[in-house]
Amino acid sequence: MSKLIRYVHAESRQRCGSSRIYTEVQAQGIRCGRKRVARLMHQAGLRGKCKGRWRICTTESKHKLPVAENVLRQYLMAEQPNTKWVADITYIPTDKGWLYLAVVMDVFSRKVVGWAMDASMTTQLVERALDAALVTRQPPPGLLHHSDRGSQYASYELACRPSRRRSACAAAAIVTTML
Repeated sequence: MSKLIRYVHAESRQRCGSSRIYTEVQAQGIRCGRKRVARLMHQAGLRGKCKGRWRICTTESKHKLPVAENVLRQYLMAEQPNTKWVADITYIPTDKGWLYLAVVMDVFSRKVVGWAMDASMTTQLVERALDAALVTRQPPPGLLHHSDRGSQYASYELACRPSRRRSACAAAAIVTTML
């Protein structure tokens, strides 16, 4: 019986616990109790591997892209609107997969000033959210745009994209900082 338990455990790539191994032993036509299977597994030092909770990672910060200095330094206060914006990406589970939501929030009012949603987490998603905020609020020069160190925010396309109003790099006068 111990050999069968070891075999079933090995075949499951050490994933099955005593209840699943008990079910498999029963399916093989061997009569025994669940506690006996658990005891024999314990004596043999066999345990099922627990499957941890899987989460999506929205920040891929181990990239080789240049990262801006953290000018905001966790000082999340603003004296007037459209001087400091913070941005991030989150995910929403749906019946057909994940949707990614990029949000830009004004630190002064704590209101969302721009957002975009897509099935993939790309630089274009972040650009669309920032463009929506720029069109909605039309901030003055010197705006501080703060985000995490994710590759979407650190990308060359976002950091040095031509403004729709002017053609120079960073002409929109947005200072991008990162945590």
